Amino acid sequence: MSGPRVAIVGGGISGLVCGARLGQLGLKDVTVFDTGRRAPGGRCSSRNVNINGKIHVFDHSAQYFTVSDEKFAKIVGFLNRQGAAKIWNGKVGRLKSGRIFEESKAQMFIGTDGMQSIAQSLATQVKVQPKTWVGNVLWEPTIKRWRVDRYGHFDYLVVAHNGKCADKLMASAGVPDIHKLLRVRFGDRLLPNDQRMQLCSIWCLLVAFPQTLKLSIDGAHVDGITSRDGKPSIISWIANNTQKLQKPSERQNGPECWTIFSTKEFGTANKVPQENIPPKKAEEVTERLLVAFAEVTGLKRGALKPCFTKVQLWGAAVPMNVLDNGEECVFDGMHHVGICGDWLTSPCIEGAAVSGLAVAEKIYKDSQGKQEGTSLCCKFKPTESVVIGAFPTNPALHFNPLPHHQ
Repeated sequence: MSGPRVAIVGGGISGLVCGARLGQLGLKDVTVFDTGRRAPGGRCSSRNVNINGKIHVFDHSAQYFTVSDEKFAKIVGFLNRQGAAKIWNGKVGRLKSGRIFEESKAQMFIGTDGMQSIAQSLATQVKVQPKTWVGNVLWEPTIKRWRVDRYGHFDYLVVAHNGKCADKLMASAGVPDIHKLLRVRFGDRLLPNDQRMQLCSIWCLLVAFPQTLKLSIDGAHVDGITSRDGKPSIISWIANNTQKLQKPSERQNGPECWTIFSTKEFGTANKVPQENIPPKKAEEVTERLLVAFAEVTGLKRGALKPCFTKVQLWGAAVPMNVLDNGEECVFDGMHHVGICGDWLTSPCIEGAAVSGLAVAEKIYKDSQGKQEGTSLCCKFKPTESVVIGAFPTNPALHFNPLPHHQ
């Protein structure tokens, strides 16, 4: 295959969009290396759970997305035409103190069969090497190429993930300025003077109830609600997956499936190894989130009798700051390496996609002899977002979907 070889480490939205865009620009020898055990997509994913012999879909990370960027609007149009994305017409908003519900006026989008549909559609546009762990990469200056683990040499490398793994991967890769940008700190409070990427941790509870709870909301950001002991609620978001994803005819006989997210403070206070959650901690977190769910919805805890529960800890859940380099990506033309991700723009699906597009354009221009590097300055600024991410809007971009995909 002619043309430069490109290795993209990370199969989330930014990596998939980067790979797809490179293909559009004529760079065909592109491989996305993804570690996902089930499918690519990173945090744009879903869990398919068998409950009483029927598969039910839970969105267990990204919950929905909005559109404010024209480039991203074109991607959403493509996803809608492919039957992968649709408008969420549910009752979604903010649940405030006194259980006052403020409904959102924004146009919201979801995957047709869960957020997994978004990643699945994008993955058809690029070569994905699934269930692949890239443990080491090295820039070889004599040949000006990247050695990527046991997969050979590549002309360009894109780091499309973050957290401890990206930090460790690039620590001895031969590009210290790039590694400096990938250093990470975890916590629930942003330290303004700490010029590192700062990520919070969030617990997720997937829970199904035998019958509908008959709540009047489909999704809500929880804000300012206190628990019975007078402390702030430990919940930041609740969503009814059944109302969100199933057709009315499929909802009649239950169960009703909900996603509940904790606050970042609760995530930090109860952080454990996310790949090996102790059973006692799982039981404790499940019960505490169910109690809090009852409090924010006005239900009685004793009336909540789940037929399914599962907790998951997102250790590197949402960026609390973003890189302040005036660009939507990072690209070092001297070393043929780029970085993309929502932490470079805005912590949301749009931010990830726009960053992936940007680094693809940089690589293409560089491959054509037009070097366009970005600043490698390690300067960060706070994000403008709620606990589970950002949801930017643009009134000028109102989407009219295809009727048969709604």
